[in-house]
Amino acid sequence: MKVTRLILMFLASIFLWFFVAITAFLLFLVDFAVWLLTFWWDRRLKLLHKYSSVWAMFYIWINPGWRIKMSGLEKIDKCKAYVIVCNHQSAFDILLLYKLFTHFKWVAKKELAKVPVIGWNLILNNSILIDRASAVSTKKMIAQGLKHLGMGSSVLIFPEGTRTKDGQVKRFKEGAFLLAKQANAPILPVVIEGSKDIFPKPGIIKLCQNLTLKVLNPIDAKEVQSTSVPDMTKHLNQIIMEEHKTLAPEKYIDSHNKQVN
Repeated sequence: MKVTRLILMFLASIFLWFFVAITAFLLFLVDFAVWLLTFWWDRRLKLLHKYSSVWAMFYIWINPGWRIKMSGLEKIDKCKAYVIVCNHQSAFDILLLYKLFTHFKWVAKKELAKVPVIGWNLILNNSILIDRASAVSTKKMIAQGLKHLGMGSSVLIFPEGTRTKDGQVKRFKEGAFLLAKQANAPILPVVIEGSKDIFPKPGIIKLCQNLTLKVLNPIDAKEVQSTSVPDMTKHLNQIIMEEHKTLAPEKYIDSHNKQVN
């Protein structure tokens, strides 16, 4: 029974990957047309980001088996530019975070720029692409982040720096919080759960999955300014981890047992 189910999941995954590959190129042509018609007057590329959001939602809407529970969207002030920080579980996080439907710029590793369609869209949207192996990457991120925040665009960062391997929230790096302090910007914490389980095995996509996207209480700019970067990093790390534990306590059972022993 398990073997049959695995085969069916494999065949369904092949079909879905093929469908995504074909439609992605077609939808990118529209993406490029939107950029071509708007980049010279829409300096923040807001319309292009809105199209990217609809594009991302298309892949979620076509599969009703991905059931998404969202909460806290009312906490987002569309008139403010935030440093948005979120735990990182899988590539599916990208689709989920577009459901925030607020304008932001991604901070992503520069290797993604070489990925067809995904990388091209990041470049067109003027995302912040960094070299994680470079010592000056943080300075570059800060400089570009300050520019975007100054123009009124939020900046979205995965402060763990990479995807989690076991589903747990890992230690945060300080870059996002240094940016918020220098920009005198509020911080918007977001928690994701369930996206890692969409990819149970390499290449296989789970077509029925419960997902959660939860916006937590923002940290206002005054609190950011009055708190040291290391302390703010630890604070956000803690509140996102604690919230994630309430959503997926089973992912922390082994860690708890090790601490007890």
